[in-house]
Amino acid sequence: MYCNMRTIKAFALLCFVAFASFSCSTLSSNTTVNTAAPSGSGQVDAKPAVGGGEVIGDPPEKLVAELYKAHDAQKGPFFQKDRARIDKYFTKQLGDLVYRDATAPEDGIGAIGSDPLYDAQDVEIKNFAVGNGVVDGAKATVNVTFSNFGEKKTVVFSLVDTAGAWRISDIKYLHGGALLAMLRDAYGDGKTNAPPVKNVAGEFEGTYKVGETTCTVKPAKMSFEVRWAKGSGVETFVFEGRDAKGHNFVSEPETGKFNVFTFADENYNSGTFTRADGKVFQVRRAN
Repeated sequence: MYCNMRTIKAFALLCFVAFASFSCSTLSSNTTVNTAAPSGSGQVDAKPAVGGGEVIGDPPEKLVAELYKAHDAQKGPFFQKDRARIDKYFTKQLGDLVYRDATAPEDGIGAIGSDPLYDAQDVEIKNFAVGNGVVDGAKATVNVTFSNFGEKKTVVFSLVDTAGAWRISDIKYLHGGALLAMLRDAYGDGKTNAPPVKNVAGEFEGTYKVGETTCTVKPAKMSFEVRWAKGSGVETFVFEGRDAKGHNFVSEPETGKFNVFTFADENYNSGTFTRADGKVFQVRRAN
């Protein structure tokens, strides 16, 4: 059968369109396209697909990288009072303590004595790298490596999945220290004015149970700083000598009357506390 060239071209175009439509339909229904950033691009790869191929959230290393970037730009969560900025990176437990250290620091100075991300007072950072996160269920770890003044260091971040987003629960250092432990030593759970203080045998120093409350005692030059769990700030006591009742440590409140710790026990393990209004409470060291 005779066909002119116009008819042949039209038939060929129709076949091509049909084939292309079939190919695109097949690709969209059976193929998962990889949209992750190429290695070496400077971006953090998407979190690996889970189960049926659905990508769940950002990888833990992305949060750690963002923390360093904000910290280096003086916009990080440490040493400031913006709670929202703290909660962006940390779990509630660690965030409470970081906030406490910024807003009501121990001894007016704070428990964080050096840069918590570089574990140093002074920094000259080179060869900085955030490693890929190692995920184990709802927990993850991320190693950060760098050299500071030529010394190689590794900082290990522990993270937990909180409502579908990673949050940092602790920062650990090669020398064995950890941010969470350091802050808990200073502030307990961050909610009390009198965090636990280690008892020192034979000294008026440590954590005491006074009636139904607790307090902590720390020597400070020629006096003793007492923090009451149900209160705020520090009350200063001084040693007023010994009488028939025992060793007396006295504080003068704003009322002009006196609060007095009295220990007949020379190891300061038990005694009494006489409040300014005359009420007496039993005192003993807390375990």
